[in-house]
Amino acid sequence: MRRTVVFILVFAVASVVVCVAQGLPPTLEFRHQGLRIEADTLRDRVEMAPIMSLLGGEMTFSASAGVWALSLGENLIQIAPDRRLILVNGELVEAQDPPMTSPTGVAVTLAFLDRHILATFGFHLETFTGGYSIVPGVRFGDTVSIRPITADFGATTTLVLALSRAVSVSVEEIPEGGLAILFENASPQIDAPTPLRSRRVRSLTAGSGRLDVDLAIDVGLLSWNILTNPDRIVLEFGRVPPTPTPAPVRVVEYSGPAPIVIDPGHGGDDTGAIGAPGQMEKDLTLTIARRLTQALRARGYTVRLTRNSDIERALTDRTALANRLEARLFISLHANSSTISSVRGAETYYMSLDDRASDAAAQSTADLENRASGGSSATGSPLDLILWDMAQSEVLNESSRLALAVQGRLNALLNLRDRGVKQAPFVVLTGATMPAVLVEVGFLSNKAERDRLLSPDHQQRLADAIALGIGDFLGGS
Repeated sequence: MRRTVVFILVFAVASVVVCVAQGLPPTLEFRHQGLRIEADTLRDRVEMAPIMSLLGGEMTFSASAGVWALSLGENLIQIAPDRRLILVNGELVEAQDPPMTSPTGVAVTLAFLDRHILATFGFHLETFTGGYSIVPGVRFGDTVSIRPITADFGATTTLVLALSRAVSVSVEEIPEGGLAILFENASPQIDAPTPLRSRRVRSLTAGSGRLDVDLAIDVGLLSWNILTNPDRIVLEFGRVPPTPTPAPVRVVEYSGPAPIVIDPGHGGDDTGAIGAPGQMEKDLTLTIARRLTQALRARGYTVRLTRNSDIERALTDRTALANRLEARLFISLHANSSTISSVRGAETYYMSLDDRASDAAAQSTADLENRASGGSSATGSPLDLILWDMAQSEVLNESSRLALAVQGRLNALLNLRDRGVKQAPFVVLTGATMPAVLVEVGFLSNKAERDRLLSPDHQQRLADAIALGIGDFLGGS
């Protein structure tokens, strides 16, 4: 059921008990295009009905949904009392100061009126003695919607702010804790009701041209970067020692082209699969990774390894490194194993958004690789750590293309059995903010394939095939 508010009549007969709060007088005068009205105040809020009448707009109420609809021209704003989430022309945004029920329908703060209602209609407030003028032009920059996603790792937390468009921002630490992301000529609005899943990032609050990040005690900013394709801000937080004065923000700036990060699986005490005594997956992946690095550098790419020696490294630290370097791609190299000795072939994986894999074999592979935590694992399941089905969806599409390109080259150049491109919840891929895949180059449990994998010539051909697949993907990006 809907009812239309007749603004003049309601305003004329409404009898309200006025509470003056935070300096607001009992009534405020508003002027617009030669007309004027007086709107009653309620606590720190002002009645919307007379203001909508002054603008020549319509204000309707849906009793079944408990939602007020404010419309002017083609613009529609839907608000509900005591709810911070509002719909602005179909887009969900979050306000700091929710509306409240009032005698004439609903009342809002002046900041809410200016930012979320008048700005949508193409106006803003200007003050005069005793009231406000509603004049054309938006005070705030165009809205940029933000979808926040967090991932807690052993020692760090990654916060990804997926943006609806490219923006220019700066970051300032707040002396009392936390930090502010300042937007240049943009109005940030949080576009996701999903609560943050983080023990280090407490909350996000959108303000006038800024986004405030509230952090847990002793947690500070380690690095931040602006990335594109898709547009996003990536911030990394971790424990920082207390200082008598605020420490300056340390911004990681990578000079030169963004690198491709190659991750040789396993290392140190984590041997990975063992084909025969002395034949360990950790050694094979490092050898192929070094060959792949040479092949990519010969093609003009910048490359970084997550490890270049036999050391142990946490799975989540590997993608965290790639994020800090603003990597173009993340390639994790592994060798497979099976209880069925006849199984052979290469396969390429990208991240699954839920706890299910493409098939039972893919799940078995993920379980095997996920057992290696490198001494510091993430808490909870990959799904609990990060809900990439929002901001990460575009990255996953790119990861799928990268996996297809690499797998296609492996099949064509090496005449390997095509085990296909699959999805599985690999911990090492969780949290990557760039296209990321995991390549299983073959099965150490298959004797014939194991012999080939230990051949330097075959290792080089594997590296060349993967490099060509990467080139195919980047050439088409």
